[in-house]
Amino acid sequence: MLSFDENGWLYHDPLNNITHDIDSAKIKDLLKLAEEEDYWSAGVRETVKKRLKKDKDIVRLDNVRLDWTVEDIMIKNTGGTVISMPFGKDIITFNSNRHFFRGENQQYLKSVPSLRRRQEGKSKYECELIKVIALMRSLQFAKFIWKIDVVPYWEAKLSDINIDALAQHYGFDTCLLDLTNDFRTALFFATCKYDYKTDSYRPLTKKDIEATEDSKYGVIFHSPNWVVDYLNGGSFEWHMRHMNDQREEPYSFYSGDLDGMAFQIGYQPLMRCHHQSGYIMPMMNATPLQNDNRFEKLRFLQSEELSNRVYEMMDKGKKIFPHEGIGKALDILHTIQKAVIFSEDDLLYAYDYGVVDKKMFLTIDDLRKAITAFQVDGECVSIQKDEIDYPISPSVLQEINAEYNGRNLLEVVGNMIHQYPEQRRYREQRCIDIYGKLI
Repeated sequence: MLSFDENGWLYHDPLNNITHDIDSAKIKDLLKLAEEEDYWSAGVRETVKKRLKKDKDIVRLDNVRLDWTVEDIMIKNTGGTVISMPFGKDIITFNSNRHFFRGENQQYLKSVPSLRRRQEGKSKYECELIKVIALMRSLQFAKFIWKIDVVPYWEAKLSDINIDALAQHYGFDTCLLDLTNDFRTALFFATCKYDYKTDSYRPLTKKDIEATEDSKYGVIFHSPNWVVDYLNGGSFEWHMRHMNDQREEPYSFYSGDLDGMAFQIGYQPLMRCHHQSGYIMPMMNATPLQNDNRFEKLRFLQSEELSNRVYEMMDKGKKIFPHEGIGKALDILHTIQKAVIFSEDDLLYAYDYGVVDKKMFLTIDDLRKAITAFQVDGECVSIQKDEIDYPISPSVLQEINAEYNGRNLLEVVGNMIHQYPEQRRYREQRCIDIYGKLI
């Protein structure tokens, strides 16, 4: 029977980078271990709740008297805590587990983010321009979803919007790779197939499975959280590398400075990320997972029976891939994903945030000249002065808002956010910035 050892590994040889073949019995073992993780996480949460009840001052965290060990547990393993990340965003945590997984529905030579796949085989010059285009598309996505009522409200009242993570989960090219702390989620992605047109998943068919030699296998990557999780010990190596950094500005995902660390996405106004217990791992320059000995490799034979069983177990995908309001604007999202017309503001954002190679493009004018001479999928890129608007009909927007408005946004975290006074004051200022007043 498969089980985790005292260090969280499934096998005794994690550093040897061996692919382990698993059968249906071992998949059942892993599903049982996932249930045990649920009990562990619930136990941690209950322990923290009991401790908090002993001191009412701690509930608001205005007068923190929590000893460091309990505070450590609360921050790292209990949902509803506001944490500042090195990439400059505050998140509201969901419950942590002790393991990370990634599921892929066939064997790949390289498991790298979508942006890296776009850059494959291109010159450094072309790679820079491809990165800039990806960043500008993500910014256009951010501007579009700001039209949805819950997005500015979330930023004003709860926490920051992690646009990079949202863009990754809603189909945009980024330098981020998806991970999850739930084996069942990983197994779903390893046994089901995505349909771009409908933005949904379906079970694998015999034709899917027998398409190639690689498609006959599904793959699960696994790592104990202490190895890569920024919130649970994996950040030690990263902090040692950057302890002498003298900077005030946040680190960019696209600089490579955050490569190899897994960051919890936390709760976001659009629901897909936390339904998947989602984490992101920047991999601007990092080695593919196949060569990363921090991850165990588990391979299994695909079958229609297994795929259908997992599909039904996950309520036809609804447990982790919910049909939500934003899906009514799928055609607009697809348009933005292929955008080649951008604004000056988009370009400035990419030049500053994207850590563009300033030796290659000394000024933004140099970047503008280069990118307007560049083609993407046979189309020329253009930059215009005015903002790019992606109109949405009032009726469709109303339908989208109806699926988010009225929800108790705090229900999933027990109707309470743990935050420090300075975090609360910052959120109040964001509320004034957005709405002109406190609401």
